[in-house]
Formats: sequence, structure tokens, C-alpha cells
Amino acid sequence: MGVVKRLIRRFQRHVCITEPKSLWKRYAIGLAFIFVTIGAAHYSSLRAIAASGLDAEASRISNQQIMLSQRILFLMRESEQNPSLEVEARLLSAIQLFESAHDWLVTRQELTPALQQLYFEDDTFPLDYFSRRFVETARYAVKAEGQVRSNMQNRLVALGQQDLLSALSKASRLHQDKSRRQTAWLQNLETIALGSALFVLLLEALFIFVPAQISVSRAIRRMERRSKQLSTSYETLKARNLELVAARKNLTHAANHDALTGLLNRRALYDFLTHLKAAPNGSDIALSVLKIDLDRFKSVNDTLGHKAGDDVLVVVASILLAQVRENDLVARIGGDEFVIVVKAPKSMDTLEALGSRIIEEISKPMQIAENVCKIGASVGFTMASSAVATPDQLLIEADLALYKAKRGGRGQVFAYSGDLREEIETREALFEEITEALADDQFEPHFQPQLYTGSGKLFGCEVLARWRHPRRGIIPPATFLAAAEEAGLIQQIDLIMVEKSLDFLERLRSEGKDLPSVSVNASPDSLRDPNLPDRLAQEVLARGLSPADLTIEVLETTLIESQDDEAFLTIRNLTSAGFSVVLDDFGTGYASMSNLSRLKFDGLKLDRSLVEPVPNERAESIIAALVALSRNLGMRVVAEGVENNAHYDRVKELGCDVVQGFGIGYPMPAAQFIDWYEEFAKKDKKRPA
Repeated sequence: MGVVKRLIRRFQRHVCITEPKSLWKRYAIGLAFIFVTIGAAHYSSLRAIAASGLDAEASRISNQQIMLSQRILFLMRESEQNPSLEVEARLLSAIQLFESAHDWLVTRQELTPALQQLYFEDDTFPLDYFSRRFVETARYAVKAEGQVRSNMQNRLVALGQQDLLSALSKASRLHQDKSRRQTAWLQNLETIALGSALFVLLLEALFIFVPAQISVSRAIRRMERRSKQLSTSYETLKARNLELVAARKNLTHAANHDALTGLLNRRALYDFLTHLKAAPNGSDIALSVLKIDLDRFKSVNDTLGHKAGDDVLVVVASILLAQVRENDLVARIGGDEFVIVVKAPKSMDTLEALGSRIIEEISKPMQIAENVCKIGASVGFTMASSAVATPDQLLIEADLALYKAKRGGRGQVFAYSGDLREEIETREALFEEITEALADDQFEPHFQPQLYTGSGKLFGCEVLARWRHPRRGIIPPATFLAAAEEAGLIQQIDLIMVEKSLDFLERLRSEGKDLPSVSVNASPDSLRDPNLPDRLAQEVLARGLSPADLTIEVLETTLIESQDDEAFLTIRNLTSAGFSVVLDDFGTGYASMSNLSRLKFDGLKLDRSLVEPVPNERAESIIAALVALSRNLGMRVVAEGVENNAHYDRVKELGCDVVQGFGIGYPMPAAQFIDWYEEFAKKDKKRPA
């Protein structure tokens, strides 16, 4: 440090002339500095005056360029709307002035770096290039005609109103700034020249070195404070960045996962299937898409509430995750529908086994809060042997297989095949035909008579739906009822049969014919409608009839598939309203004695499969047992399928109350049934009392 101080003092002593006896040298140096300053200022003033004039002219021409560019655009529109030689001449003159002004500006030697950059070196919009392009486009547009001229004008407007106008404005500002700086310099130069002669020594000592040192010291202190602030800001930004990364992960997870079950959602499933690539070795990727739909899930929501339904879905999700491998994908795509993507399945048998395990586990009773829920599931799956398959194609194929599984009685696993698509398309065409048939009132009732075995008198008739197709004639119910049920149209057909059969009953009675009652079949969908008893009561009373005139036949399969108690409640309400309810097709293998204990039926209808073997010892033993059971429960027994006198006599001996079958009468349209009734009434009158 001592050496440095000595060097500084020596510099001040010899260079700054600090000794008193050498003051004249300081004055001489100051005077010389003043003369040099004045001469330099005078010379600089002359140069500055000349440069200022050129800069002012450049600023004026630059402003003129802006107005000329807009004038060109205006005249271009004017020439399109009101073409004339005068407008075209003014337009060409404006283009020429714009080009001349531009050439003068860019050929100046005094262009600042900023102007040089703007005119020639800008990476995105060099003004020189685009100004000349503007001129060329304008001239070309003047000469062009028709759509070409319109297109060129549109390009010219797009060029002139956006980037070019902005660049010209920027150039004008730069020229103006340069002119103002030159003028300011010219004004200050004279002041500096005069002031420097008087204050040269003071400026050297007090107004140059000391302020400079103070400024540098202050700048250093400011930089130190700024450095600390930047360090603090960096830490804050780093923490904020970590928060944003975590938030982004959470949002990504939420966008691709089901909020309730935590499984992947439809979007993530589509993304996975869409980006499926071929294996690295060039072979195709083999995968399978399984679609699972829950059976009787709606009843959980309806009876226990949506909270219980949500809990069931969470349990199902855990079951699916437990049944698949670690690298398989499980997704919930909406409602009670789930999808599993099995990568490289070993065989078709393994997929069927997986589907069976899933159905078995889901079908087990679930403890949800204080309730035990019992649902089921159906599974459809498809195989994809290539990455070419689209997500929509795979899901549609799996859905078709699922549809087949549900139609086959639910609780099944079904694989997609090409024949299945054709079958589904045929069935969809049938759905459409059924819809048209409903609109055209093509469904009509056929009536099959029923007789008392004891008296031989008419007990009533069963109403059977028939479809009178305009081209194919009468279509039996086996062809269309299942399809109508799948299409959600079976309730409409049921209601049509009720209305037409009651109309027929009312008509016969008004004609003096004694038809005791009519019997109609109620589909599962109709029985699940809680409003069915009220609707039937309205139909009966509107015709002046009573509920006892209408018998409702219920299939045993309906009760087995209706564990949610909706159908049970409807049957109870029908009985309470005075309607007669009969359990149809009893003995087909679906029979459950628990149903007889839970519900009060007016009768059992033995299926034709029990009556057909008669006379047969084992068949007769079964019929006798069922008759005894019905007697104990206070129910009548209707024997269906009586086709000959032997059938009639034997079921009568076994105790059946009512018989029905081809031996009594075939299902007949209304007019034919009236003929049969009149013939039967004649014979009945002749029968001994």
C-alpha cells in the first residue's frame, strides 16, 4: 500500500503540477487547453450544423415515407372502388416518391448503427428489402387485373398496415432522435467551449475526478445491494419453480385419472391406445381390451343413494386392480363401465379366465356402510394383433362383445368376432324396423282361449303380441320381443297390448259376449316401472272395467333377475290394486320357491315342457306335487301346452284348474277369435247343465 501511495503522490507532483512555484505551467496548460477546446468546438459546430441539416431533412423525408405508404394503400383502394386515369397517375406518383425517398435515406453515409440494423441487418424484417418489395408489389398490383389484382392488393395491405408501417415509424423515430441529438449537441457545444475556458482547472480537480470517484463508489455499492437482492430473488424463484412443478404434476394426474376411483380415465386410455407403437424387434404388439359393465348397479343408486354407488365403484376398482398384472392398464371410462388393457396376453383362454375371475369377485356380496350390496358384471373383450388398430375400433369391438354377453343373460364373458359385428348390425336394423312398426301401429294382439277344466266354460284368454309386417306378414314374438327389450321399446309394446286387449274386452261385452277376463304378459322392464299399477288402473277404469278383468302374467326369470326388489314391489302393488298376478312358465328350470314365499300370486302357469310328456309317470308326479303346493298356497293352476284330449283329461284328473293350448284354440286375431267364441258359445249352450 505504501508503494502505491508514493506512486500516486509522484504522479500528482509531476503531472498535476501541485507545487506553487510551478503554477504558471498550470495556467499555460489551462490556456492551451482552452484554445484547443475553442478550436475543436468551432470545428465541431460547423460539422454539427451541416449534419444537423441533413438529419432534419432525413427526419422529414422519413415522416413523408410513412404518409406515402398510407397514401399508396389509400389510392390502391380508391383505384379499386373508383378506377380512373387520374387516380392511377396519383398512385404511380406516390410509388415513385416513396421509392426515391427510400433511396435517398439508405444511401446516406451517416446512418447510425441502429438505422443500419433496421434497414439492412434485421433478422426478421430488414426495412430496405421490404420497402423495395412494397414498391414492387404496388407496381405489380397497378398493372394486374381481376382477382390477381385483388389478391395483390390484399397482400399489399397486409404488408403495409402491419410490419412495414411499424418499421417506417421506427425509422422515423430513429432519424428524429438523431436530429434532436445533433441539435442538442450543437447548442451545448458553444456553452461547453466558453465554460471550459473559465472552469477547466476546477473541472479537472472538482467536477471530474471527485464526482467520478463518488459515482464509481456509489455504483459499486448499488451493485453490491443489487447482487444481494438478486440472490434473494433467485432463492424465491427457485422455491416458486418447485411449487409450480408440483402443481403441474398434480394437474397432469387429475387430467388423466378418475377422481373417484383413482383409475386412469377415458382420456388417458385413448392416449395410451393412440400412442401404441410396434415392438422394437419389428413384430406386432399383441394386446387385448376388456370392457366390464356392472349389472344391477342402478338399483344400488336408486335404493341406497349415490354415496353407496360411489363406494361400490371404489370396491370394483380395487377388485380389478387385484386381478390384473402390474403392467396391465385399468381405466374407468364413465358411469359403471371399466376397461382393462392386457398387454401381450398368453392366449384366449387366459382372457376368458380373467373375465370369469372378475365376474366371480364382483358378484360376491359387498359390505357398503351398513348394507350388503350384491351386483354382477358382464365382460366383453377383443384381441388386437397389430398397433394399426385405433382406440375407437378396439373399444367398439369390446363393446359389441359386451353387448353379446349382456344379451346372453349377463354374468358372462364373450369374445369379439367378425360374425358378431354382422349380427349386431342385423339386430340394429331390426331395432329400426321395430321403431317404425310402433309408429305405424303394426303390432296387434292375438287371443288364445283358456277353459275351466271343471265346467268346460271359458275362463278367459291370453293376449299374445304379433307383428303384422307390411312385407313379411305375421311375425311371431320370438323374433322381435328380445330385440324390442334390448332396444328399450318393450314397455311401449306391453302398453299397446294392454290397451288393445282392454278395447277388445270392452267391445265384446258391449255386444253381449261374456269374456270373463284377458291375460297380458308383463316384461321385466314394465315390472320395474313403479307407475305400472296406476297406469293399468287408469286404462281399466277408463273403459268401465275393473282390475279383476285383467290378469298380469310374470315370468319366473323376471324375478330372478330383479334382486333389487323393484319388480317385487310392483307385483305387490298390482295385487293390492285388485289385479290378478300369475307366475308364468313355472317349471322351466328357473323356479325359485323363495319367490312364492315373498309374493302372493293368484296362480301358477305350468310350462308346456311339463305338460307335453303326459301321460308320463314322472311328469305327472311333478304336476301333482305342484298342484298340491298351489292348493296349500291358495293359487289356481293353469296348464299350458294342452294339445289333445289325452292332455286335457289327464291334467284335469291331476287337479289343474284351467287349461290352454292348441287343443283348445290357437292364438287368433280379434275377428277370428270372435268366430271361435260364437262357435264355442253354441256348443256351450248344448252342453248339459
